[in-house]
Amino acid sequence: MNAEMAMPVEKKSDAIDVRLSHLSQLFDSVDPSPFREGRLTAGAEEYFLRRVKEQPGNQPVRIVIHLPAKEMTRCPTFDVSAALTGHFAACAAGEAKRNRESIRTWRQAALIGFVVLSICLFLAWQISNNFPARPLTRILQESFVILGWVSVWRPIETFLYELLPPDKRRRQHLLHRLSSAEVVVCD
Repeated sequence: MNAEMAMPVEKKSDAIDVRLSHLSQLFDSVDPSPFREGRLTAGAEEYFLRRVKEQPGNQPVRIVIHLPAKEMTRCPTFDVSAALTGHFAACAAGEAKRNRESIRTWRQAALIGFVVLSICLFLAWQISNNFPARPLTRILQESFVILGWVSVWRPIETFLYELLPPDKRRRQHLLHRLSSAEVVVCD
């Protein structure tokens, strides 16, 4: 968030309190065209994600935005609450779509990799059983084994380091919590 935005007020409640002097501190644009709602700045999005991460997971999220009265009347058709929750709902849907696409891509790569591995191991076995034991035969046999295992390298790496870590699911959960937050705008 930018330097003009005050940090949260005393933490008397678990609400996320934000003091603004104008809406441009929170949104890139408050002009609803061509989109129905404004787009949150990257700093504001990360701020809200960091704050909701600090809150207990079983508690509903409440966001209180303190905005001067003149700023609230400047753009009367702009619904800050709908824009804020709409932004996080769109982000959560985008995360879910990217996660599904990653899993779909991984499945395809794993299928191709294991088919290639099976074929290469079969060829290596055929070479060892049907050709005389010579250095060139051994090199060819080992080459097929290596090629087969290399073909499953990327699917295994993707599974272990991209699909298993809970970071993506955690972020999606936080975005979903923010999309259903109660947003109160006051002066």
